[in-house]
Amino acid sequence: MRSLKAKPSPSRSRSRAPIQKRGSPTWRVETTVRKFWSNRIIKVAIIGAISAVVSTIVWWADYPQRVGNFISNSFVMATGRLGFCLTDVLVEGRQNAPLEKVLKVVDVHHGAPLLGYDPYQIKKQLEEISWIRKATVKRQLPGVIFIQINERLPVALWQHHQHHYLVDELGVIISSDNLEVFNKLPVIVGGDAPVHAPHILHLLEKFPSIKKRLTALVRVGGRRWDVHLDKTLHIKLPEIKIEEALARLDLLIKQKRVNTSEVSVIDLRVHNQMVVRLSPSASVRLKGKGKET
Repeated sequence: MRSLKAKPSPSRSRSRAPIQKRGSPTWRVETTVRKFWSNRIIKVAIIGAISAVVSTIVWWADYPQRVGNFISNSFVMATGRLGFCLTDVLVEGRQNAPLEKVLKVVDVHHGAPLLGYDPYQIKKQLEEISWIRKATVKRQLPGVIFIQINERLPVALWQHHQHHYLVDELGVIISSDNLEVFNKLPVIVGGDAPVHAPHILHLLEKFPSIKKRLTALVRVGGRRWDVHLDKTLHIKLPEIKIEEALARLDLLIKQKRVNTSEVSVIDLRVHNQMVVRLSPSASVRLKGKGKET
């Protein structure tokens, strides 16, 4: 009979990787690499070298702009040496805008190269001043900066939290300083009064007999206006059809159908209806006449 021999298993037939001895070349290389990276000074040096390379790349990427700025600055300085230097600043159209703020924006340095001043940047900063609605800035050779200013036109004084602020024809708040000059402007009252005041003031331009007696406009409930004339007569306007109500009031005043000196309140809130309240003095007189009769 044939004798059967067991085959060796695959796992046993695999050859084992040779164990590297400490003296072998591979062991020496790995040990050297580990020692190299464990050296803190070398790590810092490598990081520094990488940073230097990145900085150089960034610098060269920005190089065209640097060259352009250098050429531009050199040109500006050359024009200054040729005599194109700032000698004067001419401002036209300024009445209320603080002159010191205007000159601070220009950053005036007599003798500085004129071309070193950027008209666009000056214009942009001037229009950030609350009094200035629009500005035009030009350089005039050999040494003048010309500024044309269009100021905001104040049309009312906004009374808010016991303070007053100038408001322009667009509802923009201008300033709270030096208001004595504008004490003849009508006072507007209400949180949203500056936004809505330009509309009713525009309507009042059509009725000069009312406008010249106007002392205050009070916003009621964010919906409608109360008009105060001569600080004594109180007109209650409706929410809608304001112009129609003002036309009725204007007609009453012109035709003297209402003695405004003896009336304290005229209520026009209801269409085609008018409610009148007499002033205290007129009420006393009428009561006296009633007793006489």
